[in-house]
Amino acid sequence: MKACNGGLCVATHLWYTGPWGQCSVACGNGTQRRDIICVQKLGTEFNVAPASQCAHLEKPSPVQTCEMEPCGPQWFTTDWSTCSRSCGKGLQAREVRCLTPDNQYSADCDLINKPELEQICNIIPCSPLVPDENCRDKRHNCVMVVQARLCVYSYYKTACCASCTQSAQRAKRH
Repeated sequence: MKACNGGLCVATHLWYTGPWGQCSVACGNGTQRRDIICVQKLGTEFNVAPASQCAHLEKPSPVQTCEMEPCGPQWFTTDWSTCSRSCGKGLQAREVRCLTPDNQYSADCDLINKPELEQICNIIPCSPLVPDENCRDKRHNCVMVVQARLCVYSYYKTACCASCTQSAQRAKRH
């Protein structure tokens, strides 16, 4: 037998790469990521080290491209429109289209999964406490008038009387 320990151990540093994560898309071309950390090896022991300790080493890429099966046609929607009423039951609408990956119209999307074209909105009941029976909305865009806080102007206050009065009553309650 002969002694083989040549003295103090010298720590070495290396980049540790974690496993690749899932592809960022369900179909077509995407990317996947992995964790890259600097570790210090001393004998058989590994510890996390500051990245600066591995700066002299070439760092592996944390991102790579991934290719899934080709995409088929998919449903795409626009944002919901403004609610048709400022109180009571209103409707919001949006466009729903079936498009291929190169943005061409298609009839091959699954109709079972077709997104809704309309939804109910503003289910706050309209206040029956509007004192003047002539106080009613005379414009179709009174929801936007209230949202833009234009009720302070006499023209809008008259043209959107019911919506402006309703908004003022809601503000007093809060």
